[in-house]
Amino acid sequence: MTTAYVQIASLVLASLALIMGAYLLIIGKRPWRGGDSSEVAPRVRLLGLSYILVFGAAMVQIIAQPSGVEAEALGGLMVLGGVIVILVVYLEARASRLASHEDRLDNRLKS
Repeated sequence: MTTAYVQIASLVLASLALIMGAYLLIIGKRPWRGGDSSEVAPRVRLLGLSYILVFGAAMVQIIAQPSGVEAEALGGLMVLGGVIVILVVYLEARASRLASHEDRLDNRLKS
């Protein structure tokens, strides 16, 4: 009985993550960042895709409980989603470094 509660909670959380992933993929705006910027970074859409891959595969595994090749394929989708997350974090860090570097240059030129 406890396993059923854990599976239901997992499905609810995975479905919320899928909705968030769809929001990021389709709309492309980060709700956790303030401000209305008209341009959307492609890495935000990549993050939405990774949410859909990882949590969609998790939902299928929870519901269908596959074994063998099917389970390996779902695991591969989860790994692909994880690689996309690592790529997004790298791109976000790089963009942040470039922005701070440009700010330092602007401050030096103003002085």
